[in-house]
Amino acid sequence: MTSVRAVRAVPVLIAAVTLLVTGGLAGCSERQVDSDSGAESTSAATRPSTTAPPQSQATTPGADPAEVEQAVERAVLGEQDLAGEGVRAVDPPSVASGCLAAVPVGLIGRQRTLLRWEYPTGSTLDQLVTGYVDRPAADVLNGRVRCPGAELTLPSRPDVQAHRGWCVDNTCTLLLASGQVLSGIQVSAGEQVRAREAVLRMAPIAAAKLPAND
Repeated sequence: MTSVRAVRAVPVLIAAVTLLVTGGLAGCSERQVDSDSGAESTSAATRPSTTAPPQSQATTPGADPAEVEQAVERAVLGEQDLAGEGVRAVDPPSVASGCLAAVPVGLIGRQRTLLRWEYPTGSTLDQLVTGYVDRPAADVLNGRVRCPGAELTLPSRPDVQAHRGWCVDNTCTLLLASGQVLSGIQVSAGEQVRAREAVLRMAPIAAAKLPAND
């Protein structure tokens, strides 16, 4: 009897050993796959990117500062230009006032030209001229200049690229832009109607001093 039980136990023992061996191999195989996958993930995560950085856009070169400065000087009104107004030159203010103060500074060095003339009645006529190296003056006038008061209704001026005007109280201002140059005429008088008439009279004279609107 003892011999028979021993013989029957042999197949059971063999089967158990087989299961243990198979299970161990499967576990090793799974651990190997997991290990390989982890290595690949780690390698992918630490691999440096080969994407090229975006290229910076080339900047458009600006106008020649010396040429812009010369254009600013040519736009300044002279004695002959103002002969019909009966004015005389007086010391200009240290800073621009009214709508002229809203004009952004252009050239560095000779930043702007500010002049003043006086009528026999005591009314004043100011001119401010400045130039922009990096952009057209019309872009500055249309995009950056805002003045208080009522905006003037101006006739079409094909000789300039942009023009705008405002009146507040007894002061009226006309701004003209062409090329790189912006010119402003401002008249302060006893009555707004007289100031408005004066800047409108000066419009074609000041426009003729600006760079040609090609």
